[in-house]
Amino acid sequence: MAAFIGLTACGTTNSGTNNNSSGSGGSSTSVSSNNGSSPGSGVVVRIAGFGSISKAMLAHWLYVQAVVAYQEVPTGPAPAGVLPDPPRYTACVAFLRSAAGRKLVETGTPATATQLKGRCEAKLRVLTELTMKTLIGWDWTIAEGERLGIDPSSAEVRRRFKEVNSRLYPQPGEFARYLKTTGQTLADMLLRAKVQLFEVKEVEIARALEKHLAATLTPKQYTAAIARLVGNLPSGKAWVEKTTCQPGYVTADCSEYHGTQSPGL
Repeated sequence: MAAFIGLTACGTTNSGTNNNSSGSGGSSTSVSSNNGSSPGSGVVVRIAGFGSISKAMLAHWLYVQAVVAYQEVPTGPAPAGVLPDPPRYTACVAFLRSAAGRKLVETGTPATATQLKGRCEAKLRVLTELTMKTLIGWDWTIAEGERLGIDPSSAEVRRRFKEVNSRLYPQPGEFARYLKTTGQTLADMLLRAKVQLFEVKEVEIARALEKHLAATLTPKQYTAAIARLVGNLPSGKAWVEKTTCQPGYVTADCSEYHGTQSPGL
């Protein structure tokens, strides 16, 4: 998750694309699309009772992930091949052979074209899994927040957006360059701020409740109350059971997963 600059607490637009964004704050309830589309229409992940993640959405954020993994704060356009290009991986192989690409791979005997293609395939798997888990995690955060009654207003979202941006991009034109080099839009950034608010508010609710219980109960009662509270909260397993993924897009956050990894990042 560290590869995304700020994306651990960020979101995307309902379409997951970077076209014709209006940039209106708080206009989307979730990272997911809630249009009820079927898997045949491009849905790769569906979270029961909440929404879905489309191929277009995944492709949008996969590019962002590839760019910021290459350079956390991009200073210019990312080289072709930073995002591996299946099935031939021509641009990716050329990138790994370039001076910029060689800095990212181990030194020693020059790799063959077959070896470089294998690295490209492996890189795409890693990027895809990280992006999938991030998008699913955002949806889980929003869904849990909505269950707790959290509903940030447009004004709150814009306030959070301005607070974060003033710290990250203090110079004129800096933010616009960041959007251009990463392929993001103002709407993407506003919804990223919205997910941040969900995370902050969820922590605030938990701390306030814990403080209230500690002030009104004996230590024994407090321990029992906390145990009941934790027991009633949706676990990672509960969210996994609500999350179904299409073949080829299964991660540890999906109900179809049967490996040893734990859900989440």
